[in-house]
Amino acid sequence: VEHALAHVEMRNKEAAYQAWLGYYNSVKTIGRDKIRLVELANEFSSSMGLDRPPAIPKLVLGKMGLKNVPGL
Repeated sequence: VEHALAHVEMRNKEAAYQAWLGYYNSVKTIGRDKIRLVELANEFSSSMGLDRPPAIPKLVLGKMGLKNVPGL
């Protein structure tokens, strides 16, 4: 898996991170708080081989209700 991920373009990994965060933020039945959600998203980014989570524009974070959440 690591070998395959090395061939995935950075922009695709960044898009996957943002999509993951947006999807799980919208699933209310999971019941995670926003801080834990971001921790899990950051673990997901690490699993894709990223050294640090990708930056997300503040406007997007605001629309997600994640502005000023630690870890973003």
